[in-house]
Amino acid sequence: MAFLRKRVSFRRIPEDRIAAWKNVATASASDMMNRHGSMHPDIKAVTTAARIVGQARTVQCTMADNSILHYISSTAEPGEVIVGDSGGITDHALWGGITTLESYRRGVAGLVLDGSVRDLRESRDIGFPIFCRGITPRGPHKAFGGALDVPIACGGQPVHPGDLILADEDGVVVVPLEREEELFQKVVNFRRDEQAWFKVLDTPKPFYQVLNIPEPDWMD
Repeated sequence: MAFLRKRVSFRRIPEDRIAAWKNVATASASDMMNRHGSMHPDIKAVTTAARIVGQARTVQCTMADNSILHYISSTAEPGEVIVGDSGGITDHALWGGITTLESYRRGVAGLVLDGSVRDLRESRDIGFPIFCRGITPRGPHKAFGGALDVPIACGGQPVHPGDLILADEDGVVVVPLEREEELFQKVVNFRRDEQAWFKVLDTPKPFYQVLNIPEPDWMD
């Protein structure tokens, strides 16, 4: 059994901007990236706590082995988001009550897993946010190893250590770290424009005209 870990360092997003991102919906973030960055809709919230904002710690699991998830759940820093790729395996749960409790105690912001989980009652009871592809009682292995802090694919999106993860009731969006500052300013401007749009809804003017959508032509 081999565990691999890449030596990486990434820019830490200031706490005040992380706090500001918590007011940004995944839909707005995706729009600011020209509809890119959204994970597959099968990756969805399975707990009542359905909001995650934080920087990614990436995990690659091998052959339904969740050992590396146990390691990161015991070592992740407060506010980080554990993002895992199961390698396409969904008929084994790679996450359960023990990893949930360990992560919760460490202040981890949540889990996004392209795979399956179990022991949902524990996660729901303590309010630990989990977004994943499936749920199954069938447990994992401890024999094949895994990798930590490496580039992965999760829900069809590339994820690198340090990328900003946003998750809410609509799904999960990955904001590349190298674009985070630029996109944050775009979101600020968009939210300002959006507030102006909402004011238009209180007027008689049809909203399609605000968006400059043309009148449909009549068909003979």
